[in-house]
Amino acid sequence: MTQTEQTSYHGNPNLKPIGYQHDFTKEEFEEFVKCEQDPIYFIENYCQIVTLDKGLQPFKLYDCQKKKVDFIMNNRKTILMEGRQQGKTVTAAACIVHYSIFNADKNIAIMANKTAAAREVLSRYQTMYENLPIWMQQGVKTWNKGDVDLENGSRVFTSATTSSGIRGKSVNWLYIDEAAIIPNNIADEFFASVYPTISAGETTKILLTSTPLGYNHFWKFWNESEKGTNGFENMFIPHTEIPGRDDAWIEEQFKLLGEVKFNQEVLCDFLGSTNTLISGKALSTMSSIDPVYKKDGLEIYEEPQQDKYYVISADTARGIGGDYSAFIVVDITQMPFKVVGKYRDNKISPLLYPDFINKVAKDYNGAYVLLETNDIGQQVVDILHQELEYENIFSCVQEKNKQYVSPGFGKQSTLGVRTSKAVKRQGCLALKSLIEEQKFLLFDAECISELSTFVERSGTFAADEGYHDDLAMCMVLFAWLSTNTFFKDLTNVDIRDNLYNSQMRMIENDLTPFGLVVDGHEPEAQVMDGDYWIWADEKEKFL
Repeated sequence: MTQTEQTSYHGNPNLKPIGYQHDFTKEEFEEFVKCEQDPIYFIENYCQIVTLDKGLQPFKLYDCQKKKVDFIMNNRKTILMEGRQQGKTVTAAACIVHYSIFNADKNIAIMANKTAAAREVLSRYQTMYENLPIWMQQGVKTWNKGDVDLENGSRVFTSATTSSGIRGKSVNWLYIDEAAIIPNNIADEFFASVYPTISAGETTKILLTSTPLGYNHFWKFWNESEKGTNGFENMFIPHTEIPGRDDAWIEEQFKLLGEVKFNQEVLCDFLGSTNTLISGKALSTMSSIDPVYKKDGLEIYEEPQQDKYYVISADTARGIGGDYSAFIVVDITQMPFKVVGKYRDNKISPLLYPDFINKVAKDYNGAYVLLETNDIGQQVVDILHQELEYENIFSCVQEKNKQYVSPGFGKQSTLGVRTSKAVKRQGCLALKSLIEEQKFLLFDAECISELSTFVERSGTFAADEGYHDDLAMCMVLFAWLSTNTFFKDLTNVDIRDNLYNSQMRMIENDLTPFGLVVDGHEPEAQVMDGDYWIWADEKEKFL
C-alpha cells in the first residue's frame, strides 16, 4: 500500500481514510476541543463554501446567520423561515457537518421534495468536509452522491419526502429543505406515516427550513409553532438583516419578481397562488384555530347546540388513497354562516362513509345533507337514504341546463346534486362572494390551505398541481346551495321552524350529540356505536 493510499480515501487526498492514525499537536487538540464546543467558531474558521464571484471561500457568517446557527444547534425541533437567497441551506449544511463530526453513531437524514434537491444539500456538506484539515475529520467509510458514512458511526443520507423514503430507518436528525415546496399530496402521506415515528424520539432533532408558498403544510407547522401547540421553536429572518439588501436591491427584486412573488419570496408573506378563486387579501386575513375534538379525520370546532340549524355538504372518493372523501358542517342559523366541523379521509370505504355522515348529521340536530352524486357518490346517497333511512337529504331537479334544490317532491326530483359545469361555476362565484364579504367563516387549517391552492385551470377552478380540492369543493357545493330558493326558505326563521319542528320531535330521543345534553352538563366522554369519544379538554385526564 502506497503512502497516498494510507492517508487518503480511494485516492482522494482531501479525505481521511478509516484506520488512519494522526498524532495531534497540542494546538490541534485545543482547536478540536474549541470547535466541538463552539459551532460558530468551527464554521467560520474551518468550513468553506463556493461563491459565485470568488469560488471557494471561508464561510464568514452574517450576524443573523450566527443567530441561526445557535437556534438550530441549541433547539431540538426547529422551523426556520427566510426569503430567497439568504443562505438557509448552506447554513444548515454547515451545522450538519459539525453535528456529524462531533457526535458518534448519529443518523442524519437530509430530505427535500426531490432526491436531486436533497443531494444538492449533501454536496454542500461534502464541499465543506473535504476542505477540513485531515486531523479535524472523521475517517470516511462511504462517500457518494447519496450518503456519507463516517468512522465514528455517524451517517448522512438523502431521500425525497415520500412515505417510503426513510421508513424503518433510525434517524437522529431529520432535516427537510424547502419544506413548503413539497406538494400537499406527498406531504400529507409523509407527515401522516413517517414523521410521527421520527418526532416521537426524545432526543431526535428536526429542522424545517423554507420560504413560504401559500397556506399549505408548512404554513400549518409555522402557525402551530406560533401558538406553541406543536413543540417547535420558530425563527424568522427578514431580508433587512442581510447586508447589501438596500433600497436599490429591493427595487430590483420587485421588478424581477412582480408584486405577488416579491411579497412571498422576499417579504415571506403566506400568500396563495396568483390566480386563486379567493383573493390573496381575503386569504391573508384567515387564521386557523385548534379543534375542540379530533378523531379519525373528523375535527369539531363547535359542538352542536340545540337551538341551531346545520347543513352538511359532502364529496365522495373511492377510498383507495388518492382523493379524499370529505364533508363540512355549516351553522346556517344566521349570517355569517360558519364551518363548525369537517371530515377528511382518503382511506374510508364508500360503504362505510354513509355511516359516518349519518352519525354526524344526527348529532347536529338532523342536519340537511347535500351529497355530490358524481361517480361513486350515488352509492353513498343510496346507502344513506335507503339502508340508514336518513331523510334530511337535499333533492335536486334537472331542467335542461339548470339544476336546483327542491323540497323533494315530483318525478323529476332526485337525491343529491350532480356537479355540472353550471353548478360549479355558480358555486365558485357564490363562494367567492360569501368569503370576501365575510358572510362565510372558517377556521380549519386544511380548508384554508385548499382555498389557497384552488386556482383557475383550463377555464374552471380546481386544485393546483400536486394539491387537493376535496374540502374546497364541499365549500363550493354549499355556496351553490345557498343560492337556491329552498335554502333561502330554510334560513328564514319562521319557515325554517315549521320545517324542523316535526323532524326534531322524531329524532329527539335518538340524538347522541358530541358531549351535549339538555341540562347543560357536559360529560367527560361519550360512547357512540361502540367507539369511545373523549373531548379535547378532558383528554389529558386519560393520558
